[in-house]
Amino acid sequence: MGSKRLDWIDIAKGIAITLVIVGHTVPNPSPLRHAIFSFHMPVFFILAGYTFRPKPWRELLSGSVSRLLVPYVVLALAWQVPTFLMSSAPLTSGTLVAGLKTLVFASGVDVPGLGVTAVGMTWFLAALFTSRLLFNVLVRLFDGRDVRVVWQGVICAAIAFCGLSVSRFMGVYLPLDLDLSCYIALLMWIGYTARQRGLEPSASKPLLFIGAGVAWLVLAALSGLELSSRRVDGFLVATVAALAGSYCVCWVSMALEKLKDVPVLGAFERGLVFCGQASLAIFAIHAVDWFVPWQTMPLLMTLPASWLFASIVRCACDIGLAYVIKKA
Repeated sequence: MGSKRLDWIDIAKGIAITLVIVGHTVPNPSPLRHAIFSFHMPVFFILAGYTFRPKPWRELLSGSVSRLLVPYVVLALAWQVPTFLMSSAPLTSGTLVAGLKTLVFASGVDVPGLGVTAVGMTWFLAALFTSRLLFNVLVRLFDGRDVRVVWQGVICAAIAFCGLSVSRFMGVYLPLDLDLSCYIALLMWIGYTARQRGLEPSASKPLLFIGAGVAWLVLAALSGLELSSRRVDGFLVATVAALAGSYCVCWVSMALEKLKDVPVLGAFERGLVFCGQASLAIFAIHAVDWFVPWQTMPLLMTLPASWLFASIVRCACDIGLAYVIKKA
């Protein structure tokens, strides 16, 4: 993949990580939050598929453990340990077992029926780890059996639907988000196939961008998607809405890439490239910034549209801290 392509991918990741912060700051429920959640996490998974290369198992495991599983454990503990200390609860064997269950399940929400508490935002890292392993199996199977692309899509969609059915309809959540990873593998396949077939967005085709934008607006309003809680209301409609929204993000990213030499817009483009390159660091900072009462700060609450100012301040803090750490 050339450097130019990496630039637009970084911009898309920069947009997506910014929307993650905003989506966690705006009122819940709200139309804006609904709109953001309809595509902001799928962008990451689709791009993960776009940049995916099948690897030998030892190489895949080594890279995925160091880049995803280890940060997951560190960030999960960085959230869970202070939370436990502030609760003033006694440290018992039962508490340790409950904490271990939380780490093993890696669920973004409480696991019904098992008494397992949510691990918080870090579910994303565990789910991506499991999804990479699952998707590597699928790609090697497809390549080894010479499965046609249409049947690949059917198989991935069937696996995704079954995985969601296990958690949503049967109430069974699997360790390391394996049930959710079945759906994520479908999103990764979409990105992977787009690269294989040369179907990535082109900034020279504005009509496709407009069509995707209209499709996203309509379909997102008719469905609901929140991956941390396994909420995919209207499987087909929600998935197409996520794809359309992700297409728009990638199209805008390619358009911004072409403006990198324009004085003001070029600085904005470089800022988004940084956010994309540092998206994991920004995510890590954001994963532990929940101790700050962004939505209820007295200074911000006195302002009109306080959620807007809270989002701006939160983005500035998370991104700014990531920048300082990188430059240190």
